[in-house]
Amino acid sequence: MKAKYYSTSELAEKTGTSRQVISAIINEKWKEKRISQATYERIKKAMDDLGFVPDRTATSLKKDSRKKVGLLCHGPLYSHILTAIEKLNHHFLDQGIPVEMHISAEGGLAEGLRDLMGQRVESLIVLLSPMTRNFCEVDLKNPSILKLLRVVPSIIYNFPFGIHEESLEQELIRGGSQLIGFSKEKAYTQFFKGVAKGKKTKILVDDKIFSLFKAGTQMSRICEGFERLDTYPNPQSDKLGQNPFLIGEKLAHLLLPRIQEHRYDFILTSSDRIAQGMAAVLDDAGLTIPQDINLLGFDKINSLPYFKHNLPTIEVPIQRMINELLATLRKQKWKGNAFRVEANLIGA
Repeated sequence: MKAKYYSTSELAEKTGTSRQVISAIINEKWKEKRISQATYERIKKAMDDLGFVPDRTATSLKKDSRKKVGLLCHGPLYSHILTAIEKLNHHFLDQGIPVEMHISAEGGLAEGLRDLMGQRVESLIVLLSPMTRNFCEVDLKNPSILKLLRVVPSIIYNFPFGIHEESLEQELIRGGSQLIGFSKEKAYTQFFKGVAKGKKTKILVDDKIFSLFKAGTQMSRICEGFERLDTYPNPQSDKLGQNPFLIGEKLAHLLLPRIQEHRYDFILTSSDRIAQGMAAVLDDAGLTIPQDINLLGFDKINSLPYFKHNLPTIEVPIQRMINELLATLRKQKWKGNAFRVEANLIGA
């Protein structure tokens, strides 16, 4: 697949207008040029349908003939996405590959893509943060996204397999996007299957994790067999700038009365750091880990061996995902495809 950027001349030809009209609309000077509202709306619709983005490099005095990669970090830079950025940074520096980078907030994915496409990048990497609401559902379902991604070869990293409708996944693939990610639900299914075989039947789980367990699935049926399964609000939704260890400590103090009352066997958290912060407070409260209670983290951070509590965790397959990303980039051309990697349950 090759990037299919349209010039203003091609857009003018396709819409039956002139380059001057197109230029006036691009620069929002169409009213000054006495271009009608109907023509403006028709041209804007044609731009959207074609995935047209103005060439910003055409007006730049500094030209770069090297093939640039567009790197779009969508959502909070957190967790294993930071590790992925670090590994990509080393690769691009070693290979001397020029990169245009953009960071977009929720609701701004299309705008971020247009910004990078305006730099005439040859390929796009979209890193989806795990800390967005409902795993980037609103942005990924934006009709403009699909049209834009058809124009330039793109890789969507950390795609949330199994979270959204399969039709969305297939539409992205048909448009030429390479999807790289793993299924969080499958990772937790492995954990729940192991717990269900033993005597541990009382579980307290982060509600964002619980939202993965759709009704009628194997996971939901397993959950129905537990003696007790309760949820608590995700503690990071509006506190991404705070220290996750401290968030874990505050969360443990907040949940301690419930934990002492119901004597949960396991608490599922959204990160290793939160789990370690909670473990410190529960230990001070007289609960022995893992005999009285255990906590499941997420990410398998490198510093885990240095903590007091050896807690189980889910390891994100970062290296395999990055390897696939870099292998895709090296191909120069690729067709849409899905690359699913299984996350590993460690220590449970």
